[in-house]
Amino acid sequence: MLKKYKILLVAIILTASGIIAVLSFWLHGSYFGHKQFYLGMTERALFDVVQDFYNENEEAIQRDNQNQRSARIERLSLAFKDRYPQINTDTAKKIIEQMNFGRRPSTDSTNAADTANFRRKMGEHFISSYVVRSINWTDVVVDSLELRLTAALKARNVYSPFALKISNLPNEDERERDFYKQRFRESKTRPIAVDPAKNLYLEVDFDNPTLLLLRFIAWQIIFSVILAIALICTFISLLATIRKQNELATMRKAFVNNMTHELKTPVSTVMAAIESIQRYGAMDDKERMSRYLSISRQELEHLSNMIERVLQVDVAETNGVLLDKKTFNLQSLVQECLDNTQLFAKKSVEIDYSSIGSDFQVLADPAHIKNVISNLLDNALKYAGDPVKIKVTLQDHGQDVTLTLTDNGIGIPKAYQKGVFDLFFRVPSGNIHNVKGFGLGLAYVKQIIVQHQGTIELKSEEGVGSTFVITLPKEGK
Repeated sequence: MLKKYKILLVAIILTASGIIAVLSFWLHGSYFGHKQFYLGMTERALFDVVQDFYNENEEAIQRDNQNQRSARIERLSLAFKDRYPQINTDTAKKIIEQMNFGRRPSTDSTNAADTANFRRKMGEHFISSYVVRSINWTDVVVDSLELRLTAALKARNVYSPFALKISNLPNEDERERDFYKQRFRESKTRPIAVDPAKNLYLEVDFDNPTLLLLRFIAWQIIFSVILAIALICTFISLLATIRKQNELATMRKAFVNNMTHELKTPVSTVMAAIESIQRYGAMDDKERMSRYLSISRQELEHLSNMIERVLQVDVAETNGVLLDKKTFNLQSLVQECLDNTQLFAKKSVEIDYSSIGSDFQVLADPAHIKNVISNLLDNALKYAGDPVKIKVTLQDHGQDVTLTLTDNGIGIPKAYQKGVFDLFFRVPSGNIHNVKGFGLGLAYVKQIIVQHQGTIELKSEEGVGSTFVITLPKEGK
């Protein structure tokens, strides 16, 4: 059984680990998929922002470009004049203009219209190289675009802190193989060429978009966590059930072995007494005959009590005990049980009994309550030394009554205190059992108290003794 339990434990651990690993890979893939989508969405938003900026400032941009072009032609014509003094300055300017020095793409109405039509065909996220080259990329322009992009991302409720900047990056031919993978890991968008000749590129560099990305997959994370917790709890419950069943099977086996031994003892004694009567002439000796019959009667009564106890616990575990409730004085019943204990005990017994209060009338089954008290007193006798010291206190609390029983026995280790009320449970003591029993007494006690809507508590210290506290309602339920 132990080997099968270990195999099952390993199988459960491997299954749980495999399912959690699958969920982890799923979340990992979903996270990076959303990250890729977010960076792509930011790139498209940046395209829109740049295009809108150009459309709003087109005249100023073109005017600035024209001024820059005129200045460049002026500088070039003067340099041309210095090298060829015989050429007129106006002639030099015409030559430079014909050679298209310092000219950006044509801005006449026809080309502008063609460019606008092309943009419409390509969609709203398209940026022509003409637009990028036309913008004068100063710090003021970059700051303005950063504010616009921030507003665009916040409008979509997907904002995460970032920096928009012009960076000097390697050109396409010089970029390493994992250039774009590295940028993806660093949460950077694909660069937009601003001035390829100088390797200047426009890029968005996010600080740390992890929290935003986790928000995107929040429902997946919640679902995975709930599934993992449910799975782990199910496996733990399954293991606990299997372990409990394994322990119960072990205790049942020990109970059967112990029960067999206990049943054989009175049967053997009775058989020996009958054999003595038959074979050794005890029938003619009335005194011997009476002694053998008395022994046989005692053993048969002991056997009957054991069988009755087993039947009582079996009924209690299945359908519950049929109670015959009556109103009686619990104080008188406790006193009767204490007197019987002192009368039939085979050890020296010292009982310290006290009662607090005056009303001890309870509505309960007197026979079963007597069995409960007798069981507790019997355990105190079994597990205590010689002399046995028992302290009993009965206290009236108004609506209920409390019976406290303390002994000077061997005590119960803390690790086993929760199990003492379980059926067939006995505190492990190796293969040696100095005290006879089946592990039925306390299970029966708890069942009876519970059926009376009462409570029973155990306080025990190993080597010092045990205390049982029973509370019973007076009126019953």
